[in-house]
Amino acid sequence: MSYRRKHSPPKPEQQTLFPPAEVEYSNPGAIRTLSTSQLTSGLPYQRPVEQKDVDKIIREWNGREITPVVVSFRDGKFNVVDGQHHIEAMRQKAGGRDVIVPCIIHTGMTYEQEAELYARLDRDKKRLTLRQYTKAVVEAGSDANIMEVKRLTEEVGFIWALGEPTGEPFEIAPIRALINAHRLLGSEGFSRMLTLMAGAWRGMPNSLKASMLSGMALFLKTYEAELNDWTFIRRMSIVSPEEIIYLGRIETDVGLRFARIILDKYNGGGAELPYRFKR
Repeated sequence: MSYRRKHSPPKPEQQTLFPPAEVEYSNPGAIRTLSTSQLTSGLPYQRPVEQKDVDKIIREWNGREITPVVVSFRDGKFNVVDGQHHIEAMRQKAGGRDVIVPCIIHTGMTYEQEAELYARLDRDKKRLTLRQYTKAVVEAGSDANIMEVKRLTEEVGFIWALGEPTGEPFEIAPIRALINAHRLLGSEGFSRMLTLMAGAWRGMPNSLKASMLSGMALFLKTYEAELNDWTFIRRMSIVSPEEIIYLGRIETDVGLRFARIILDKYNGGGAELPYRFKR
């Protein structure tokens, strides 16, 4: 029995693809068909539609295995939470025309809840890159640690590139390295690290590579009580990130190489900070 027959069957003249305003769909969702012309997709928490993924769906098409599109009915719109690639594949198979698709429709969800559901569904299907997943989680506001990383990063004056990186100054593209730095240093140490990097290298893109962030996090964790911030900024501002990166490539120990080079440059050939790194 359908949802409409079970709960409140409409009069024949009321049947329409667009539900009347008073219709409510209970969670965990009601199944019904909608035209793709009624569906809204491309919300900020979603990864963009990629033609290669659409092509793969078309190549492997099996009409008997179509699953409902996950939709959230919010503010009078049917927002596609999961299934936008399948929608595009169906439209392309129909020559670009709108088609009727099965949907499972939820109501009562906020934008943030939609983003959280999207992140969970696509993570479970292993469709999202770490950048795409982190962006969805930030839109949802569902992970306190990631939200703190973003807040502190912006507080210092950086931009965390959760979309497509542009390579502009003060834009941090790495995801995992930044999250790991916060995990290692805590919020206070993390802010201090970014402040030191901003003061020394003024947001130069090469200073914000994953290797530099990892090296700085380890360096600061090792010498946090002994390090003089003003001295660090003064001395490291005359050392280019490119030089550190070049020297880091010569080293073989991935975990320590950048931290060792930063220590050497900070000391300036002297012995102000002793070598304390542990293998």
